Amino acid sequence: MIPQPPPGQGPIDPRGAFPPPMPGNAPPHVAPSYGPPPQGPPPPGMYPPPPPPPYFYPPPPRRGWGVFRTLFTIALVLLLIVSLALNLVSAARGIFAAGSGNGPMTTTIVDGDATQVIAVIPVTGVIEGSAAEEFARFLARAQQDANVKAVVIEVDSPGGTVTASDEIHHRIGEFRKAMAAQGRNVPVVVTMGSLAASGGYYIACAADHVVAQPTTMTGNIGVLFPRYNLSKLASEWGVEEVTLESTGADYKNAGSMFKPEDPKEIAYFQNIIDQAFVQFKDVVRKGRTGKGTFNPSQLDAIANGKIYMAQEALSLGLIDQVGYAEDAYAHAASAAGLTNHHVVRYQDPPSLMDALMSKTNVSNVKTQASPVSVNIDWATVQEMTTPRMLYLWRP
Repeated sequence: MIPQPPPGQGPIDPRGAFPPPMPGNAPPHVAPSYGPPPQGPPPPGMYPPPPPPPYFYPPPPRRGWGVFRTLFTIALVLLLIVSLALNLVSAARGIFAAGSGNGPMTTTIVDGDATQVIAVIPVTGVIEGSAAEEFARFLARAQQDANVKAVVIEVDSPGGTVTASDEIHHRIGEFRKAMAAQGRNVPVVVTMGSLAASGGYYIACAADHVVAQPTTMTGNIGVLFPRYNLSKLASEWGVEEVTLESTGADYKNAGSMFKPEDPKEIAYFQNIIDQAFVQFKDVVRKGRTGKGTFNPSQLDAIANGKIYMAQEALSLGLIDQVGYAEDAYAHAASAAGLTNHHVVRYQDPPSLMDALMSKTNVSNVKTQASPVSVNIDWATVQEMTTPRMLYLWRP
């Protein structure tokens, strides 16, 4: 209702009867007023309250899923607990099977008379210091066991360092001497896997009998002395060799990869390599003379660094028989006069952590989830850059 003017006053303009609306708040059908803006805050109730936020109703819960998920979780936890318990029991059984835990454990390959044991000692991978130490421990275990009547050495190796290969060869010779001194007839047989090259064949020459599989690659009689020369690359980048040598020790820094090749140093190294080669051929000559078709006069022609397949190695007299591991066991049993041989393989017992990691594949999961990390320390650099003689096949 529009207010009326007091008596004696003219009519009131209805456009001024109400306060002007604020721009932007006027209804769409009413034009906003452009009068002077109001002073101070707007009176309460001028602005409409904001609308409430929309409400979304959650989807109805699936019937029975909560119970199923609970039962599934309980079953999964119980399965993991049982699996962990079985792994612990299996690992503990493997460790305690080795007796005190300091010696090798045995795995039965052929079940027979426990007093007619054929001990199988593996030589696998690259032959270096730790492999020689492991072999020595296994052979000592066989020597101490009165039930061991024969030894079979499983060789599957491309060879390795000159010293480690020679040490294993020497251990076999000492074992045979010790058995003969005790009046024990303990034949030593070698069975070759896919590869018994260079140092691997060097080891085989200490055996009484050598068996190679039809697909075995063996031989590779020779010596490697890997070296690398970076002098030209260093010269391009301004790197100069300034290593000092003690007075009179002219060969102390011989073979440095950062200085040009010196013919005198090459001859010096060649002489060392040739001496190791003579040692290799001497081992072959002593180990194979009188066996099979081996002819010592043909050794220089055979020892040319070549790899030979089993049939060719047999024709050259480098091996005695083409066959498999069971043929090596049978020959060892026959040579030892066994009637019911019992074959066991020696191996180091795994630690509890190793057993758990291998059985639960934790290590594989960790490797797949973790980024690749390579740490190179000074010892690694020295290992990689120090030349050494190798009885090794490196095609």
